[in-house]
Amino acid sequence: MKIAIVSLLATLVVLQACGNSDNKKAIVKQQVNEVHGIQPDKVPNYIENFKLQYEQLDLQIDGVKYSLSFFDTDDAEKVIIAKYGNGLIYLGFDFEKEQPINSIMLLEGDISDLEDFKPTAILKGSNIELSEREDNMVYQGSIEDVNTKKLYSIRAVINESLLEAGDSTLTLEGNVATLNGTLGTATYIQMDELIKTKSFDTLKFGKVSGSINDDINMHTGRLIRAAKLTTLMPTGSFAYSGGVDLFAAGNQRIFQDGGELGVHSWCCLAGKDAGQLSKTDPAHGAQLTYFREMLGAEKGPEFYFFTINAAPAASIHKMKKAEMVKYSLITE
Repeated sequence: MKIAIVSLLATLVVLQACGNSDNKKAIVKQQVNEVHGIQPDKVPNYIENFKLQYEQLDLQIDGVKYSLSFFDTDDAEKVIIAKYGNGLIYLGFDFEKEQPINSIMLLEGDISDLEDFKPTAILKGSNIELSEREDNMVYQGSIEDVNTKKLYSIRAVINESLLEAGDSTLTLEGNVATLNGTLGTATYIQMDELIKTKSFDTLKFGKVSGSINDDINMHTGRLIRAAKLTTLMPTGSFAYSGGVDLFAAGNQRIFQDGGELGVHSWCCLAGKDAGQLSKTDPAHGAQLTYFREMLGAEKGPEFYFFTINAAPAASIHKMKKAEMVKYSLITE
């Protein structure tokens, strides 16, 4: 009999714990852990180290120094493409093995309009030697003009900062800042400095092709949200991939007909696009954390999984307005 009484009392305690004075069940919110590629408190050190590395980038042709800035990569051709004062430089790099290849090619000419770029001279590397100095990779040797056969000495120094920087520009006119280019660590620095030193309330997208450094790009989005900026996608402009992440960061988001938001899967984990991974894969963690912050606990994850299933990494899905409304990127 004593055992039965104890059992009854235990049952009553459990029932009381699960209800309130109105006998309604208590709603217990599931705790979701935050995940970051770069922990928020580590961002200042990350930026400082990036700046130190970026200062070490160097290109010298016959003793004349040029600055380097990221342009593109081509995994198939195994090259890193950078801009310099006279055109484009192609540096051999094996992305699978993560090591440089002793090849260089320069295309000289006006790169102000890259869509119509026509090189006025082509120079190819000769006897290129490779070396490593701390975090830097050094290419050194000669380049030959394929037409004149003239030889020039060349020395190029690169490191991870070239690949992480992007080539974005952020220009301010009145209370509107306009963003263009490929996003990266340089974008974070540009945004942080502009928010701290200038007064503006709108971030307008021009032509934003995506992000080369998603880990820092999400923190750029957090700068936008903390500053309560309105994000504007005007007619005739576009934002793809990581650019959409920044559009989502707007405290208010305005989309004009004729603008474009393009999404796709990120790549890769063990050779798989994100859309090929299980929904429970930890690799989704940082993006899920970000979109919960920007679009809410329900719409954020829904939108993220929509993006990685909308198109593979090598393609792009241009969002329909109804999709933007569905995932709360914009309101009707």
